[in-house]
Amino acid sequence: MTLAERLNKIISEQNLTKREFASRLGISENYVYILTTNGRSRENVNKKISPALAKLIALEFGYDEKWVLNGES
Repeated sequence: MTLAERLNKIISEQNLTKREFASRLGISENYVYILTTNGRSRENVNKKISPALAKLIALEFGYDEKWVLNGES
């Protein structure tokens, strides 16, 4: 599962809009859009978030930090 797929799963399961997701995390909507879309294939290869953002997402929404960051459980 890609980072975009994991983030979209969180957004969907929490019944949030991308705007609400961004707001709760204190990040821009544009950044969420970049992270959650599957644009041209070469753009998706190295999409990553910082460990700090993964931890924030995990704490805010109740997901495992390692899963958020790199798909590990």
